[in-house]
Amino acid sequence: MGPIMLAATIKNVLRDVLDVYRRACLALAALGSERRCALRLDRLGDRLSIMGSRINLLRSRMTEELGEAIDSDHQLRDALKGLKEDIREIRLQLAGMQAAQLSARLQRAFQRLASIAEDTYSSADKLQWEIDEHDQHFV
Repeated sequence: MGPIMLAATIKNVLRDVLDVYRRACLALAALGSERRCALRLDRLGDRLSIMGSRINLLRSRMTEELGEAIDSDHQLRDALKGLKEDIREIRLQLAGMQAAQLSARLQRAFQRLASIAEDTYSSADKLQWEIDEHDQHFV
């Protein structure tokens, strides 16, 4: 093997090594991005879960008989309506984002958030309906 051929071979090997290194760096960066995204989805799920717990607490306290309207100025019902719209938007975005090539961790985060969003939406809807039913007696 001549010096020119050896130089070309070394050049090709170095190019291949550099290419593998670049791909490895990109893969590590992608893993870090996926992890950060999953953590953000988890934090959003945690906040929605807390909101759902608060809504359920309000619903459980509504079983006590109150001698007056709960939401005569409709502020609570309007807030619940806004929350439901936000959750509906989150659910639409989640439906459009899921893909088969995502990591298992990211897929779990999407599924968890979707489940929590559905539960919280349902709780908000029930509370809104129960307030309407209760306050009709005081109009």
